[in-house]
Amino acid sequence: MRAWRGLGQWRRESSFSTWLFALASNVFRSDLKRVPTTNIPIEAIIEPARPATQGDELQRKLRHEVVRRAVLALPLRYREAVLLFYFHEMDVAATARTMGLPEGTVKARLSRARELLRRRFPRLADEHAAMELSASIGKEA
Repeated sequence: MRAWRGLGQWRRESSFSTWLFALASNVFRSDLKRVPTTNIPIEAIIEPARPATQGDELQRKLRHEVVRRAVLALPLRYREAVLLFYFHEMDVAATARTMGLPEGTVKARLSRARELLRRRFPRLADEHAAMELSASIGKEA
């Protein structure tokens, strides 16, 4: 609203985006001044009980996006089998019926797709192996 109302104050000496950004920054600073601040001594701040997990969540989302893009880059014959089996969680028989192929062909395509992904993204395969190892160790404990 302030941008619309203040449009007449734009002198066209700079680009519109620069003027709009300056206006938004000023509005933000003004709103920030309305929030009361309290000073707390650092000794009074309690240490978190467990580590923050935002970074883990972001890393998981990024990994998921990389895997999704990698799968979409596969040749169609392999991509379709991977999408049905892993993303739609169909078993081999259901995937074979959907694709109109024998189960052995679907198994071969899934194996070939995994191998293509391992070769193209070796670091991702290493991370996956490390995560599986960590999960198995956690189950044993």
